[in-house]
Amino acid sequence: MSEEILKALMQLFALIVKQDGGMLKNERQYVYNFLTKQLSTDSIPEYLELFDSNAGSIIDTDPVIEFEPPSVKDSVKIFGICKKINKTLNQSQKVVVLMRLLEMVDADKRYTPQRMNIINTVAEVFRISKAESNSIEEFVKLEAESEAETEVILKLGNESTCLNCNDVEKEQADTKIFVLRIESVDLFFLKHFSGSQLSMNGLPLQIGKIYTVPKGSSLRYQHGQPIYYSDFSSHFMAKQDFNRISLVARDLQYVFPGNDVGLSRVNISESEGTLMGIMGSSGSGKTTLLNCLSGILKPGTGSVFINGINIHSDHDLIKGVIGFVPQDDLLIEDLTVFQNLYFAASLCFKDLDNKELTNLVDRSLQSLGLFEKRDLKVGSPLNKVISGGQRKRLNIALELIREPSILFLDEPTSGLSSRDSENVMDLLRELTFKGKLVVTVIHQPSSEIYKMFDRMMVLDQGGEVAYYGNPVEALIYFKKLDAQIESSIGECPTCGNINPEIIFNIMETEVVDEFGRYTGVRKMSPKDWAREFKDRYPNEEMQAATEAPPSNLSIPSKLRQWYIFSKRDLLGKIANKQYVLLTLFEAPVLGFILSYIIRYIADPSSSIYVFRENENIPIYIFMSLIVALFLGLITSAEEIFKDRKILNRERFLDLNRNSYLLAKTGILLVISAIHALLFVALANPILGIKGMYLQYWLAFFTTAACANLIGLNISASFNSAITIYIIVPMIMIPMMVLSGAMFPFDKLNRTIGSVGRVPFIAEIMPTKWTYEALMVAQAKDNRYDKQVYDYYLTESQADYYAAMRLRSLETALDNTTRAFRNGQLSEKTPADLALIHNEIKFLSDPGPLQPFGATDKINPAEFNTELANEIRNYIKTAELYYNDIVTRAMIRRDIFVNANRETLKPLMDNYHNDRLWEIVKKLYEPNKILKYKNSFVQNYDPIYQQPEIRGPLSFRTHFFSPLKPIFGRYVDTFIFNIAFVWLLTIGLYLLLYFDIISKVLNKLGWK
Repeated sequence: MSEEILKALMQLFALIVKQDGGMLKNERQYVYNFLTKQLSTDSIPEYLELFDSNAGSIIDTDPVIEFEPPSVKDSVKIFGICKKINKTLNQSQKVVVLMRLLEMVDADKRYTPQRMNIINTVAEVFRISKAESNSIEEFVKLEAESEAETEVILKLGNESTCLNCNDVEKEQADTKIFVLRIESVDLFFLKHFSGSQLSMNGLPLQIGKIYTVPKGSSLRYQHGQPIYYSDFSSHFMAKQDFNRISLVARDLQYVFPGNDVGLSRVNISESEGTLMGIMGSSGSGKTTLLNCLSGILKPGTGSVFINGINIHSDHDLIKGVIGFVPQDDLLIEDLTVFQNLYFAASLCFKDLDNKELTNLVDRSLQSLGLFEKRDLKVGSPLNKVISGGQRKRLNIALELIREPSILFLDEPTSGLSSRDSENVMDLLRELTFKGKLVVTVIHQPSSEIYKMFDRMMVLDQGGEVAYYGNPVEALIYFKKLDAQIESSIGECPTCGNINPEIIFNIMETEVVDEFGRYTGVRKMSPKDWAREFKDRYPNEEMQAATEAPPSNLSIPSKLRQWYIFSKRDLLGKIANKQYVLLTLFEAPVLGFILSYIIRYIADPSSSIYVFRENENIPIYIFMSLIVALFLGLITSAEEIFKDRKILNRERFLDLNRNSYLLAKTGILLVISAIHALLFVALANPILGIKGMYLQYWLAFFTTAACANLIGLNISASFNSAITIYIIVPMIMIPMMVLSGAMFPFDKLNRTIGSVGRVPFIAEIMPTKWTYEALMVAQAKDNRYDKQVYDYYLTESQADYYAAMRLRSLETALDNTTRAFRNGQLSEKTPADLALIHNEIKFLSDPGPLQPFGATDKINPAEFNTELANEIRNYIKTAELYYNDIVTRAMIRRDIFVNANRETLKPLMDNYHNDRLWEIVKKLYEPNKILKYKNSFVQNYDPIYQQPEIRGPLSFRTHFFSPLKPIFGRYVDTFIFNIAFVWLLTIGLYLLLYFDIISKVLNKLGWK
């Protein structure tokens, strides 16, 4: 207590005792005893002198005088002193002051009207209700023979209604203990009249004196069983209309991968209105136990029941009953204090409109002392806007706003100052007064915090239970086992503090060798402590509540959840100015840099840019898609990872995963669409790409959208940001290599590459599909090439047969005929007969030529010179047919070009690109035709090559195919490829929804 307040109290005491003729000896003695408890011996005279100077001299007898109100001067002093106290002390301290004033008056039983008038004035100024001030007065006046028991005064004696106190009563029949509860501040006072010595937390209590009862205290006689704070606090709470809650854990065991024991046969039995703590050294299983109790982890053996319902097998029956606050932040950094709580409430109460939700949130913020901070961003722990204590309270408020019946918290005071820690624990303590059950892991609590708990579990290494019961009693229990001096005293006799560290010092005491050095070996192992506790305190399970556990949860519809998730995510992104600026400028800046650098003018003596001559257009197409891939991955790679803690909390609400994922995906798709629009709008005009904006935008957007889903899968599957950003290049590089832009597919390693078709591994690369789509579209769908494409198509297809395929077939026939004449043709050495057979069959069935009648004779046994001449004549006929097609196609093309030369020339310069056509035609490919699996494969002009229809779902073709077969029909390559990537994107979403990658990593033990 501060010097200023203590001086004010001395004056207030003096003003009361000076009324009615003056101060009596017992009243001064009370003040002296009061100062003795508050101050050192050296400081007492100063304050006692202040009291004496204001109270006057001691009178010998109690004068009888008529009522006279205090003088004006005294009244002014009283009001001044009360206002000074009012500003400094909290409400609990004011109640204690009022109690001490009445106790001082009770020292000589002088309850005169003058004195009571001052005390009533003090109560009014302190804003203590009339009912509570009367209860305090009644409690002070209680005597040994008093029998009355009221709603706020509990009598512990032969006829006590405190069912948990019977053990003491049996041993001490003359026990009379009175307990007063002041509900407004949840404060307990105690006085006793007993024939035997009664102690509280190991300290003796004087008969008839009034004591405040610290939270977690225990009362005991020298040889009696203790009465715990929770015993009489639960008695008062039982009178309130709370829903019954029972949490029962039976024989919980948990083993980590690698056979490390996390929990070993843990039993718990708790009910509503209880604040339970879990203590233990690092690695003792505190968080593991909390996760098992809350349903996050499923124990290897054993079960957890809430009101008789198994939380792991019947999770749906306890929706909304459990709340969980992990040690880490659950806050969205870029949202305000109000918005964080508002969206949490929106996901819990579907029946409340916006106004009702706002009022609910504001009331919660006011009760938590956060209302003035409602419009501040919460920031991050490293970039603080609100204090650490405020962050913790807000984290807890996210759960409290829906009022779960059971709240689990993992180290809620970690990293906080002592004052902030006490504020947080006060908040949790208040929850128990509302009938909630609160279970929290606590690390190195102060004395004040430790005494707040009703029950404490102490875990040792391997999840062994070393103690489970009353907190203060824990110190006595361990000190007795360690045979310490004054082992029956739980708290310091001088200051009343408790040091929980003593428990761990005793548990971890090491054996000392003959030289006085610690050996590193504990005197008692964790199993020894657990066995000792079980022998002394056999497990007694409470009777489980039978009614359904209460839940205020009212989850919105899936569509409403999607809207809330979308709005929350969007507001969080908009609030981050850096994010908004990067989103708006990243794509256009990259587009400008790329397009400006590669805007190439072929003629060094000219300053006129010609699109046709720019050799960098294919590179631009490839790089624009890589930019799309990069932006799509980067914007999504941390989206779910950074929400992971929030998702762990929201799993207790049983929210729809699909709504969350669709909201997250929808916003990312909008961002990717904006990226694509800004990139194309700036880069394409710089490079003179005309009339293809929709195709470029769609290809860019489709690539980014697929990358978004890849990024979300990565984000949901890996446990650290470092891992995520290691994975991103591992994803990008294969997509770059296997896109078809950097290396031709037929020039890859033979175990990967393929002839005539795109390798299978490349078929799962979205960049392959969008690069091919955009290259083919730019090649044949621009304003120039779409006018001449069909002419060149017919010419190219016929020329391939006439100039390549048939001539190669004729060469193969010559080689086979030569082998036959030399006697080298047989079943073992069939030369090219299989190739000739397949090619002749392909030409004649079905085909424009007459069928070759002797196809079945093309085998080693029946081949002869006559058959060879017959095949050669058929080949000559085919050559004439296809040469005629080539000639007629060239004539039609020349007629069209000559007739439209003036129109086509500028179109060709502005829309046709020579370098791009060199690539899609494979103009410089030395091997124009390949022999593969006894057939010829065309290896040039892929843009003119029409793929075969092999089956309804056989859509795999060569690279740069102008058409794709599907369901027996041909589809334009651009349309098909874009659609295929979107199907791939949908598949990635399903992969994400069912969390398949994460499950596989868990199965492999990589997560």
